Amino acid sequence: MNHDLISAQKAEILLIERRAEQLVISEKMFPKGGTVIVGVSGGADSTALLHFLNNHAEKWNFSLIAAHVNHGLRGENADHDEAFVKECCQKWAIPCEVLHEDVAALSKKRKEGLEACGRYVRYTFFKALAKENGEAVIATAHTASDQAETVLMHLCRGAGARGLSGISPVHEQIVRPFLCLTREEIEAYCNWYHLSYCEDETNRDLDFSRNRIRQQVIPVLKTLNPKVETAVSGAAFRLREDDDCLFEMAKSSLEQAARGPGWETSSLMKQPRPVRLRALFLAAKKNGEGELSADHLLNLDLLLKQGGKITLTGGLHAEVQQGVLFFGEPKKQRFSLPLSFPETVLPDGRRLLVRKISQKELKNDSKFHNLFFLNLLNYATINKNTVVRTRLEGDRFRPAGRGISKPLRRMMNEAHIPPYLRENSILLEREGEILWAEGLGASESARPGFDQENAMIIIKENGL
Repeated sequence: MNHDLISAQKAEILLIERRAEQLVISEKMFPKGGTVIVGVSGGADSTALLHFLNNHAEKWNFSLIAAHVNHGLRGENADHDEAFVKECCQKWAIPCEVLHEDVAALSKKRKEGLEACGRYVRYTFFKALAKENGEAVIATAHTASDQAETVLMHLCRGAGARGLSGISPVHEQIVRPFLCLTREEIEAYCNWYHLSYCEDETNRDLDFSRNRIRQQVIPVLKTLNPKVETAVSGAAFRLREDDDCLFEMAKSSLEQAARGPGWETSSLMKQPRPVRLRALFLAAKKNGEGELSADHLLNLDLLLKQGGKITLTGGLHAEVQQGVLFFGEPKKQRFSLPLSFPETVLPDGRRLLVRKISQKELKNDSKFHNLFFLNLLNYATINKNTVVRTRLEGDRFRPAGRGISKPLRRMMNEAHIPPYLRENSILLEREGEILWAEGLGASESARPGFDQENAMIIIKENGL
């Protein structure tokens, strides 16, 4: 073979390996001293990945376990692939775990397609192995070609930024070291290292939508740009960065809008629409609904503006009451525990912070003026018998400065406290008397005075 050609091929392989190494390092894919479960089908991509990781295992300080699934779909060909994977692992001294599963039967039982069921079987198997090996990392051989196909499939479905960002190089415990390489580059790697591999005849079956994109759409796009797979993969990466940034902004906006178990609509409406929609997605997911469509999110956004109530998937409903968005019915929690200084952690995760404040601090800090009627009371009324608790049937309250005593439920209703907030509102009680009620403030006997230094105590709950 021509010496210049060999040198060019060697340079190409070194560049391919360097790009994969850079992705691994930049994404911090492999913790030192850990175990990597490698999904190996026997095809070119996964065989190259197993070879690549085996060559780097000592350098990066991890151990390997190969994982192969025989889906029971291809008869003797599937058995041949299994035997090939076992042979590679034996030659390279890599432990190999094999799962046999009748995916055709399981897909009928689960009422889903063969592709989806096969994916479910593989990842369930990989994750079980990872758990058995100390929460090991799972490496799969997805490539830039897979990425381009995935993005195009999502584009056909009308996906947003998250869908068009395609496959993530790192998602939870799953890593994809070859996501920066095309299938053509993987085959060049296999040829250079004389790696044989199996051909899956189902990859030519045009009944599968991915195969139609791979064999019919991508070739046309390559006439416009020979490096279209790399271009689409790069665009997906940049979209993922943008989407991650918007989600971080959405998380921050939710924290700012939080009010008890819900979120203030006025605060959310101040956010740009891309941030607001992501905030609504996160809020719904927090309440158990993570499969919202674009239409669901648009309906939630309309709910913020118009109020009312809508039903989402899985029976979850969203409602706006008195300017606050919440999901589902409020979960009633009943508790009573001693008040602790300076912080009492409540059973539902909320925190109650208490401390003395001086007259000077009260006078100079405007936020205390704003919170006075709801968050201050006389420190002298607190003793070791003071407890923090939720509402009970029959509770009565005598608010400061009103000269009346009424059922607590009625007073909350008159104060326009939303029903979902009333259920888990917090009270301070001393020897049977309610000293302070969330949303209503101090009682007559615990009302703050102004004649003594450090006579006040401020109570902060959920950042209020």
